[in-house]
Amino acid sequence: MNAEYDSLVRAYQGSKLLPFRVYSEIPNHLESLGDLYGRDVLDFACGEGFYTRLIRQSGAARVVGVDMSPEMIVLARQQEQEAPVGIEYLASAAESIPDLGAFDIVSAAYLLNCAPDLTTLADMTRAIARSLVPGGRLVATIGDLGHCGGVDYSPYGMATNATADLAEGAPYEIKFLLDEDTFSITDFNHSQVAYEAACEAAGLEVLGWRSCTVTDEGLRIYGPDFWNTWLAHPCILRLEARKRE
Repeated sequence: MNAEYDSLVRAYQGSKLLPFRVYSEIPNHLESLGDLYGRDVLDFACGEGFYTRLIRQSGAARVVGVDMSPEMIVLARQQEQEAPVGIEYLASAAESIPDLGAFDIVSAAYLLNCAPDLTTLADMTRAIARSLVPGGRLVATIGDLGHCGGVDYSPYGMATNATADLAEGAPYEIKFLLDEDTFSITDFNHSQVAYEAACEAAGLEVLGWRSCTVTDEGLRIYGPDFWNTWLAHPCILRLEARKRE
C-alpha cells in the first residue's frame, strides 16, 4: 500500500467539515467508541490526529495514533507540539505495526476499506487483535460506497465512480467535493462477510454492525428531507468486535 494521503494532508483535513462527517460520521464513530475515560486507545489510520485528539479529550489514558502516511503524522505531531494533550504518534502501515503493548480499544476509521486484497485485510485484523487486551474492543468505521453505485451523494460532499456490480476487492474512486480543494482517494470493495471472516480468523468476535444516523442538529440545520438519501442508502458502516478471552 502506498501513502496516497501524503499529498492530500491539508485538503483531507478540510474534509472533516463536510455535512456527512460533521452530523453523521463523526458523532456515530464517537458514540460507538463508548466511555473512554481511563482507557488505553490505539487509533489506527489516525491521519492528522482528528479522532486521536477527540479520544484523548474524552478522558482516555494512553492514546497512540498510527498512520501509514508520514506527512499525516508530521501534521499530527505539529498539532501535538502546538497544543500538547499527551498523544504518541507513529508512522507505520497497520499490518506491520511494531509491538506497542495491549490496548483496551482500537479505533479504526477508514482503515479496513483501504485493504487492496483479502490478504492485507487479514493482516490488518491480525494486527488489531495483537494490539488488544483480551476482551478489548474494535470499533471500525468502514466506507461502503462500493455497494452504493448509482446513488447521488453530492449533496453531502462526495461522489464515487463505483458501479452497482462492483466485484469483491475491486478499487473505486471517492471524490470529496471541496470547491477549490476537491480531491480523490481510492478505496476497495469488500463485503460485510469478508470483513467478518477476517475478524473471526484473527480471534475477534464480531458484535455487530451499525448504520448511519444523523444528529438532531444536522436535522435542524438541513431539514429531514435533505438526509433521506443518506439514511436510505447508508454508505458508511461501523463494525464492532471484541477480542476473545
